[in-house]
Amino acid sequence: MIVEWGGDGRPVRLVGDHVRDEEEQAAYLRELLDVFTAEGVDTAFVNTFARYDLPHRDDPREDFDLASYGVVKVLEGGRTGEAYPGLPWGPKAAFAALADYYRGA
Repeated sequence: MIVEWGGDGRPVRLVGDHVRDEEEQAAYLRELLDVFTAEGVDTAFVNTFARYDLPHRDDPREDFDLASYGVVKVLEGGRTGEAYPGLPWGPKAAFAALADYYRGA
């Protein structure tokens, strides 16, 4: 567990030092999709779209999104994403991996 949770169910802090590696999540999803395809699975729910309780923050010591399986990072404080202006999230590498996979399917 890399998040310490408060009694109110909100994240308090990250436990330890962590480095953002969105490509690791994307590679894992591609591997799963390849296995599902090889086994004849038509459709599978592979991840969470967004974890609004684990927002992305620029400071890596406070970036709760590091613990999120969401394929997008949720932005705080009224910020909106650049790829999809006006929406309070931005796509991660896993989002692009899923789009690329199904675009070619």
